[in-house]
Amino acid sequence: MLLPHLPLRLSLGQLAIGACDWMLAAAVFYVIIPPYIGLSYPAFFGVYLLAQIAGVISNVPGGLGVFETVILLLLSQVISSVKLLGLLLAYRGIYYFLPLVFALLLLGFYEIKKRQDILN
Repeated sequence: MLLPHLPLRLSLGQLAIGACDWMLAAAVFYVIIPPYIGLSYPAFFGVYLLAQIAGVISNVPGGLGVFETVILLLLSQVISSVKLLGLLLAYRGIYYFLPLVFALLLLGFYEIKKRQDILN
């Protein structure tokens, strides 16, 4: 039995979008790092990718704890652990919770509009 496969063009497109997602997610985190640290984006991106891959391999939902531990271990020589923990919390808030709140607001407005349309 032959397994179905995606066309090459679609597969490459998915790889490109996934790579862009990881680059943008790393950029969100990189922007909140204080500039006096002197850490370049390519160097930070390597650390970020390693932490993300460790989180994915661990099978922990969202890499929660694993991602933070790898970041703390690899960047604690450059940034103090206390500041880094604060940056990690800010990153989680910006990258995960801010879109969630925005989506909930949009869903709420959609539901209110839908109910108003039904009542009229």
